[in-house]
Amino acid sequence: MSAPAEKLWRVNSEYQKRLAQVTTYLNLLEQMIGTQPIADQERTLAALRYALDQVEGMMDEHRTWRYTYYYESLETRRMVQSINAINRALGRFTRMRIQHDRRLDDLYNLFQHVKPPDPTITRVPNGDLWTMTQFAMNNLNSFDDFVQTLP
Repeated sequence: MSAPAEKLWRVNSEYQKRLAQVTTYLNLLEQMIGTQPIADQERTLAALRYALDQVEGMMDEHRTWRYTYYYESLETRRMVQSINAINRALGRFTRMRIQHDRRLDDLYNLFQHVKPPDPTITRVPNGDLWTMTQFAMNNLNSFDDFVQTLP
C-alpha cells in the first residue's frame, strides 16, 4: 500500500473509531442518567440527546464521505487507489472535519454549562463514564493532531 493510500486508510479507520466511541459513551450515559433520579435530570438528558444527535449527524456525514470519496464503488467497497482520488478524498475529509470541529466546539461549550452527575451514578468498571465521555469527545476534537503525526 502506498504512503498516501495508507494515510487515507488510517484517517478513515481512526475517525470512525473515535466517532463510534463517543456515540457509545453518550448512549450509555443517556441510559444511566435516564434511570436514576438526579438534580437537573431533564437538562442533562436534553444535553446528552442533543450531543448524540450531533455526533450521529457527524457519523452520517462521515459515512456519506466514505461512500462518495473513499470507496471506488459501493459494490466493491474497495478504497480508492489513484493519487488523484486519494488527494480528493483527503481534501474532502479535511473540509468535513472543519465543519465537525465547529459542532464539537459547540458541544464542548454545552457541556461546560451542564453540571456533571454524581460519579456514583455514572460509575462503570473503567471509571466515571461522564469523564470518559468528555475525554472521548476531546479525543475526537483533537483528531487533527493524530493526522499531523501521519507520514
